[in-house]
Amino acid sequence: MTPLPTAPLQPPGVNTALIACRVLEAEIEALSTGAAHIVRREFFEIGLHDQPTKLRSLLAGAIARAEDDPAVEQVALAYGLCGLALVDLAPRRCSLVVARAHDCITLFLGSKERYAAIMREEPGTYWYSPGWNKAQRVPGPEREAKLRAEYTARFGAEEAEALMEMERCAFAQHSVAGHTDLALPGDDKDRKYSERCAQSLGWRFRHHAGDATLLRDLLHGPWDSERFLVVRPGERIAHSVDAAIIKAIPAERRA
Repeated sequence: MTPLPTAPLQPPGVNTALIACRVLEAEIEALSTGAAHIVRREFFEIGLHDQPTKLRSLLAGAIARAEDDPAVEQVALAYGLCGLALVDLAPRRCSLVVARAHDCITLFLGSKERYAAIMREEPGTYWYSPGWNKAQRVPGPEREAKLRAEYTARFGAEEAEALMEMERCAFAQHSVAGHTDLALPGDDKDRKYSERCAQSLGWRFRHHAGDATLLRDLLHGPWDSERFLVVRPGERIAHSVDAAIIKAIPAERRA
């Protein structure tokens, strides 16, 4: 297990608004203890990457609220690209920083390079983490039982089984349950849950020890251009179809 890195002795001294997904809430809480420079926090529910247009609208609203707060000098997004949800986000007053990541799993693993290497080695991986497990959104016995009960109540037993078969087909391309965590208290329990899900699905189980460096640095700095994108007023986020993942372009220009 990779130990949680300690926060810098001196915070950056710039008042920061943090906007994040609840899938990272426990990890952010652990890594930001004593972070007096984070003067504002707003979390959104897990799973909104399934609705990128809605997530984009929610994030834009949160950025605007943060910029309306005179105490805020910069905004940090604890999100990945998340189905292109970050595209077109544009600050008007504060700098906006985001990690170069396709999704939250990169923030658990510590780098986009490590994430890409694992996916090249085992492209059939479906990712589990403590936050995803607690939300019961991951494939496994609890999700299946919940869906079956909901479908049966709405459509009857025969239609419910047909819908459950469609559910299973939706995950047919996966063969590995990849679990990652930052070794926080209670994470062992979630790891065992992920392993049980793998067994119920007939998948192989792989545990990938988390690396908190990327998430810690998002919260505290430094923000080097290799790992982070800083978007300034007058710019907006665009998708970059290369290893950079995201880029900043003039707000008025199309990508």
